[in-house]
Amino acid sequence: MHLAGSAWGGWIAGTDWCIPAMPAGSYPWLVRTAACVPILLKLPHRFLRVGGWGLVGVLSVFAGHSVTTQRWSRECAQASARWEVAEPVVHAGAAVVRLTGWPVAARLDRWRAPARVVAWYPVPGTPSGPRVGDGLMLRGLGSPPTPGAILSGPLHLTVPPTAAIPAGFDYRAFLAGRGILWSASSDSLRPGPVDPVARLGSHFLEPMRTSLLARIDRLFPPREAALVAAVLLGRRTGQSRSAGQPFARLGLAHLFSVSGLHVGILLAIVMLPGAWFGASPGQRVLPLILLLPVYVVLTGMPGSVVRAAGLGLLGAAAAFAGRRSDTLRLVGLLFWIGSIADPVQNLDTGLRLSYCAAGGILAISGPAERSGLIGTGAGRWIGTGLLVSLSAQWFTLPWVASSFGVISSLSPGANLIAVPVFGVGLWMVVLALLTDGIWHGAGEAIAGCAWLLFRGLAGGVQGASGWSGGVLIGLEVPGPLRISILVLLTIPLWLVVSGRTLRWCATAVRRRLLVGAILGFGFLFVSPVQWGAGPEVRVWIFDVGQGDCSLVCFGDDHTVMIDTAGRYGRSTDAEGPLSRNLLPFLARHRIRRIDAVVLTHGHLDHTGGTSSLARAVEVGEYLCGGHSLRAVPEAAAGTAVEHPLAGRVIHRWREWTLEILFPPGELPRDDWSENDRSLVVALRNADHTVAVFSGDLELDGEALWERDATLPRDIEVWKAGHHGSNTSGSPELLDAMAPEVVAISCGVGNRYGHPSHGRYVARGKQLNLLRTDLDGTIRIDWNGIGDRRVYRYRGASSRGRLDTAASRF
Repeated sequence: MHLAGSAWGGWIAGTDWCIPAMPAGSYPWLVRTAACVPILLKLPHRFLRVGGWGLVGVLSVFAGHSVTTQRWSRECAQASARWEVAEPVVHAGAAVVRLTGWPVAARLDRWRAPARVVAWYPVPGTPSGPRVGDGLMLRGLGSPPTPGAILSGPLHLTVPPTAAIPAGFDYRAFLAGRGILWSASSDSLRPGPVDPVARLGSHFLEPMRTSLLARIDRLFPPREAALVAAVLLGRRTGQSRSAGQPFARLGLAHLFSVSGLHVGILLAIVMLPGAWFGASPGQRVLPLILLLPVYVVLTGMPGSVVRAAGLGLLGAAAAFAGRRSDTLRLVGLLFWIGSIADPVQNLDTGLRLSYCAAGGILAISGPAERSGLIGTGAGRWIGTGLLVSLSAQWFTLPWVASSFGVISSLSPGANLIAVPVFGVGLWMVVLALLTDGIWHGAGEAIAGCAWLLFRGLAGGVQGASGWSGGVLIGLEVPGPLRISILVLLTIPLWLVVSGRTLRWCATAVRRRLLVGAILGFGFLFVSPVQWGAGPEVRVWIFDVGQGDCSLVCFGDDHTVMIDTAGRYGRSTDAEGPLSRNLLPFLARHRIRRIDAVVLTHGHLDHTGGTSSLARAVEVGEYLCGGHSLRAVPEAAAGTAVEHPLAGRVIHRWREWTLEILFPPGELPRDDWSENDRSLVVALRNADHTVAVFSGDLELDGEALWERDATLPRDIEVWKAGHHGSNTSGSPELLDAMAPEVVAISCGVGNRYGHPSHGRYVARGKQLNLLRTDLDGTIRIDWNGIGDRRVYRYRGASSRGRLDTAASRF
């Protein structure tokens, strides 16, 4: 139970609770003071010690949030007026930095690596930049340097972007957990003086890592080599990510993160020769003390490896001193040391998952095994494996819910099978690497066995993940109430599995209580989204950068997606905002089918995510405007595809209708621009048009539309054409529609200069303007009596900010 305090701190940080404002330096010192309480007072009672650890956990997480949020009080983008182009806030100057991690290859002969500021000289007149010691995610040009290298030159710094959609991936918080507060770039960095740290990286660590990676590439085929390099040394590539996706769908993503499992296997391999030769416990751990720090640096020092290696070193130190150690106490001590040294590290999701998983396994499975709850015989192995998996998921589920939003119901069983097989394969890989330097033939033979094992495991996982979409469970972001209930449930759960206060209770009864507690816990987090007396229709206008993507959700669970955003490359397999942000959003909200996908026209910033969407969810039909038919994937051959014209009803429910308003028929000329071929979609409530989505329709198309009888009057929301460009939104169109709210989808600092329309004025009145680049994702709710509520989402919070000016009650 000593780790329960640290787990409670992690759980509480997963909520949207407000953190009281204090000076940036107050919380770290408050944490360090509170962390000394359990030691200075020597609290005798276990419950009091748990309370002390809990106080440390809560305050350390608050400290990280306080420091980072106050350092990020400045905006990452700004515009001189609501209708002007938003540009990123750039902090320019000259800097001296030291690399603190391994560089990763990026596109166009570039690399990126974490670094620390040694000195900073700002350009006069620019915003204040970093402080000495601040972390940077540095992007450079040319040959990547080695860790520890000192570089100097001009730098352009920006604040990392936050989450683009509600409860989405927050790159800013992700970097903050690694001590990085800035994104930096430079094309003219020069190497600085070579000190002992830089010499260690260039003369020892870099050749060692390069040699290991070359050996892995030689022993294994490309797919398995990418997987092994990612698992052992943390080298991430596109191939390793694609190989790991089926595992992630089954709840096995932790196998592809360098974590305590992999460190534990390496520990056993290092200590095994000492056990064979009858060495004393202190002699066995001596190689461990020497090799673990080197391995931590070779992997790039991720939080989970630091935690596992720290735990191993503490245990090794205890064994070397001839003292017994309690693993749970060591984990709590390690958390305490980390909270004192750097409270901001507790913002790292990987570190939180690592501590909570380790604490759950040690606090639940150990006592359950000792109390006889698991049983004996052949079922003991299965019971132990299931309880270990369930214990880890119990303690990590709040973080999984808040960070990923989805979990597989097959995860406990998949872990029961995959973890032992994967562990054996990893043993073989390490033995192959060690043997290859001595006897190449033996190394190749062991590597071949590992390859067969990994290939068989990947085939099984691929087959299981192919039909596991129906067992993926969307998880809501836990709020304060659910976190409080979870904390209260954990104490009796521990009492049930340990049997300390229930010795009178039969083992079978305690097993039933355990199953009941787990099921109740599942319903606590997996309860479906309740519409209740809420909106009848909900519209999302997502922040996808310089692109377009909207989602219309009806109360009968019918969903229509209008455009699918762009992508980050020309290849159809390239990632984009939809695959990176929107697919997790759909999974969290349990949307497994899109009944209709409307592609307004054929430009890539509106159709780039179509293939990714078709691979992830079921699509009912495609409605294609312009030349967007070429974006429909070949896998959708059995899906209805149509070129609709005005009057085509997409969906009708109660008084609500979603239909096509443009084009009315054949266009006047064959050379009509692609933008003016855009489909226009309208959402109606009875005879009143509440929203219009006009794609990239420009002035020629608008003029043709104005002559048609389908042009709506006095609408509520207009999704502006062509990202707010001055080539759309003519005065005649605005006067005719007279929208109450204009919504623009565009990206910060886009190369097209959008929006360029200027003020939006209809019938002499300036219109209310919402923008995804400044306001984030926009959500609009309509109920059955005509009320409209508009919410804006900035950051990873699951709660939007009500825009009273754009709403109507």
